[in-house]
Amino acid sequence: MNRLPALAALLMCSVAPLAIAPFLATPAFAEATANTREAVPASVYARAEAVLPQHIDELIFGLSVRPQWIGDSADFWFERHTAQGRDYVRVNPVSGQTAPLFDHDLLVSRLAAASGKPLSPQDLRLTNLNLNAQTGALEFSHDGKKWRFDPAQATLETPSEADKGKVSPDGRWRAEVRNGDLFIVSVADGSERRLTQDGATSPYATPLINLKTMAAQGTSQPETAPMVIWSPDSRRIATYRINRSAARHLSLVQSSPKDGGPPRVLDYIYPLTGDTDIPTSEGLIFEIESGQRTAMQTPPRPVLYYGGPWYEWSADSKAVFERQPDRGYGALRLNRIEADTGQAQQLTVDTSDTYVDFYGHFWTYDDKSGTHFWSADPDGFAHIYAINAQTGARRQLTSGNWRARTVAGTDHKAGRVLIVGSGREDGRDPYLRHLYSVPSNGGQIRLLTPEPMDHDVSVSPDGRFFVDNMSTIDQPTRSVLRRSSDGRIVMELGRADISAYLAAGYRLPEPFQTVAADGVTPIYGAIFKPADFDPAKRYPVIEDIYTGPHYVMTPKSFEAAMTGRNANAVAQIGVIAVTIDGRGTWGRSRAFQQVAYKNLHAVGLDDHIAGIRDVASRNPWMDTSHVGIYGFSAGGYDVVRAMTRRPDFYKVGVTASGNHDNRLDKATWNEQWMGTELGPLYDENSNITWAPKLEGRLMVAHGELDENVPPLASLRLADALIKANKDFEFMMVPNADHFLDAVPYYQRRRWDFFVRELLHQTPPDAYPMRPFD
Repeated sequence: MNRLPALAALLMCSVAPLAIAPFLATPAFAEATANTREAVPASVYARAEAVLPQHIDELIFGLSVRPQWIGDSADFWFERHTAQGRDYVRVNPVSGQTAPLFDHDLLVSRLAAASGKPLSPQDLRLTNLNLNAQTGALEFSHDGKKWRFDPAQATLETPSEADKGKVSPDGRWRAEVRNGDLFIVSVADGSERRLTQDGATSPYATPLINLKTMAAQGTSQPETAPMVIWSPDSRRIATYRINRSAARHLSLVQSSPKDGGPPRVLDYIYPLTGDTDIPTSEGLIFEIESGQRTAMQTPPRPVLYYGGPWYEWSADSKAVFERQPDRGYGALRLNRIEADTGQAQQLTVDTSDTYVDFYGHFWTYDDKSGTHFWSADPDGFAHIYAINAQTGARRQLTSGNWRARTVAGTDHKAGRVLIVGSGREDGRDPYLRHLYSVPSNGGQIRLLTPEPMDHDVSVSPDGRFFVDNMSTIDQPTRSVLRRSSDGRIVMELGRADISAYLAAGYRLPEPFQTVAADGVTPIYGAIFKPADFDPAKRYPVIEDIYTGPHYVMTPKSFEAAMTGRNANAVAQIGVIAVTIDGRGTWGRSRAFQQVAYKNLHAVGLDDHIAGIRDVASRNPWMDTSHVGIYGFSAGGYDVVRAMTRRPDFYKVGVTASGNHDNRLDKATWNEQWMGTELGPLYDENSNITWAPKLEGRLMVAHGELDENVPPLASLRLADALIKANKDFEFMMVPNADHFLDAVPYYQRRRWDFFVRELLHQTPPDAYPMRPFD
């Protein structure tokens, strides 16, 4: 592995360097050198392809149990995936009994007859499955169509497409938008009432539309559902109107529409970092019977990304709640807006002289107790606060040097709140999730998931039970049902079956702990090895990087390790694949994260290098003289900064969908971490500025219809590299959006690049990747 080709070695031993250079540049030499390289057999790529997240369910079964709770009870159903196929199971937690959700053989026969296509029980797979808790009817998608199955009547039908609109909770009304104006339609007789008259120039209940929606419908003016929120009593709707007159528009060309024909130009609104002319929204409340319109007495709200404001109604339908960050994220507010008058009251606010972490913030409204659960970190660690929905009175539910992440549910009868947290248990990976029970009025916290594993939980609507998917990246999932009163396991629901995975020779990932570049701070990562790993050999290292401050890159659960990363597949080409989380990222203390503030281009890399070198010092099969790197989105940004700031360590890289200049990207994300003031700080943090310092071998890729990071980011990088006379490879993928890993051809080309440039081998010729479902 990584041996110098014989011809090149001979030349270097026998010819003076100055005499070699002209010969090395000739096509004859390049061909001769390529012919001496070891050819990677197609079987290696097949080995890598089989463990891509898109295919891993062919080798591993029962990765988790995802309960679908039925109504407000503790009953639920879930899809069970085994080597024999899929079935659907209903569970009664009180009795501990399970039963089929429906007659599987009957549905298979009905589907086969209705579709005219043979179907075996082993091939049954229902997507978007929904159970109507009142009628027991099932709605789902299968074979590209929508179906409705009534188990009681044994009837199967293809439902007609529902009318456009949002139906009220009582089922009497449907809200629609036509030509920008709001209409209310009676479901019973189709009579309608027009609520607005002036929506043609500035539409009501219409969000900033995601480019993906435009691309899917092939037009810049796609149909979308009206963005209205019905009050629980069905008397009112809360909505908004966005002033987009001065907003920035971008355009992308869909070069190759899937239905053929000429290219399409898609025009969309996309505020860039620091823009002063931005869309702003006006909040509105309409009473259905009278048509009365009430303006929310709040200043115009900036809309910095797709969508629009989100409103939550109070349980008594008397008020609307909104969460609102200040521009620049120096404050985050919770407001109450009275439905009758539109008068606004600030219930609570968090402020910071740097940033309030909006991306990591948690907010939910508990309508049964009239309480908002709200996260904040004034003491340095994020914790949960209970806020009175009437008065704004605020009390802290958790505290200490650990992170309270979310409220998973509430057991109102027992008076306890169920909170997911991490970092509280001594001697454990601080990112592992646990579930805790906390008295609603304060008191001692109780640990409900004592096992030293990651606990991915879902709590029943009544708060009495929870499903716990417990695992680590090297301990397959065990799924159980537990009581929330004491955490006792009521019944086992399943275990991940990895027998086929192990029989094929694959290895489980390995977690590790190391120390940051400061020599003090513990940091964590994971290693993925090839199936034919031999500890007597030396392997190049490839890091899958993402240092966005809102994110944790290294998986903690078994399911995330198998489905959330490509590192396992990359390892199979014959390398050690690594993920690591250095300082400046999410999931721990504010001090751990805040070092990234206004410092995205400098933070973290030295922690990654120190960590990889430390692990390699204990594992001589890791060759840190041959290190590659790849990343996506903010990770794509990381790749270029690694190869310009630390080219002595990172030699080969692939950047995909990278936001290479924070001024050419969405205002939301960048303004939280970099502030709103453009200038020298943004210059210093731009890959465009650093492009002349590139060393090593770089591949740049982007989707032509990237909705999240405009392709102009990679094109500006390419322009800067060309001006600096730097060699690089470039790929623009037709029809691809932000997530390039969904493109099999891109996955293969990334492997090819690392095989050629890091392993110095020849990839299999035009290896045919299987399509992704």
